[in-house]
Amino acid sequence: MTEPDVTATRPDGYAVRVYPISEADEIRLADLWRVVWAGKWRIAAASVIGAVLAVLLSFLITPEFRAQAVLSPVGSDRSSGPLASLAGQLGGLGSLVGLGLGVDDRSAESIAVLRSRSLTQRFIEKNGLLPILFHEDWDEASKSWRVDDPEDIPNLWRGYERFDKQVRSVVQDAETGLVTVSIDWTNAQLASDWANALVAEVNADMRNRAIEQSQKNIEFLRGQLKNTNEVELRTAAFGLMEAEMKNAMLSAVRSEFAFEVIDPAIAPEKPSWPNRILLAALGLFAGFATGLVLVFLRRP
Repeated sequence: MTEPDVTATRPDGYAVRVYPISEADEIRLADLWRVVWAGKWRIAAASVIGAVLAVLLSFLITPEFRAQAVLSPVGSDRSSGPLASLAGQLGGLGSLVGLGLGVDDRSAESIAVLRSRSLTQRFIEKNGLLPILFHEDWDEASKSWRVDDPEDIPNLWRGYERFDKQVRSVVQDAETGLVTVSIDWTNAQLASDWANALVAEVNADMRNRAIEQSQKNIEFLRGQLKNTNEVELRTAAFGLMEAEMKNAMLSAVRSEFAFEVIDPAIAPEKPSWPNRILLAALGLFAGFATGLVLVFLRRP
């Protein structure tokens, strides 16, 4: 039987054809509910099985522990105080040695160094972490790599990629400015040791950079003193040299140069992963969805 041709007029005056829907072809919500209710035991069973399988799977996953250190970035002292005042007296000379150039916030630089490839590779090499990071390819008995192709031997670049993507994370709180360094590893003690050692490495690196920069500034100022006889310029240069010497000396004795440790990392007692509650919830949902699909596929 042919459906009647029904047309309707839109507000703009154009006529459009309307195709009526037969009641026999409608999918009613009540019908869907009847199908689900009829297969409720299958859905419930699938949900329970999914949750149980997820929990069982969690026991096969190697536990990972997260050690965290909370840090406060140490700002630079060059933007204020007598050093900046003396740099102002030198005008262009102060700018050449990098002094008195407005706000010099060292926190951004410190975080960048903490995440940097060069420092990470040096940390990995210094602590011999490649065999640990790539333990699946390392033969502890023979102290050699279990690889057929020499090109497959893990190098510092691959070590940096794994450490940066899978082991270390650095997060700064936008409100407080505090920095949290997290290390995720299968050994709780190693995780805390690496977190604390990494912070110490950054502090040492930034401290050495500051001392080296001060020494370069002192050498530059000494060279300028040899080429000028102006009393005011020599007086200001001597003052800057004295300030730079003090800066280098203070940097040498300041252990927490880039980051002040608010809360050092400790070995966690409980693993951070796997989260069995989360896995059980995901398994329950997956089982429910699977049971729902099976019920509708078996619908007559």
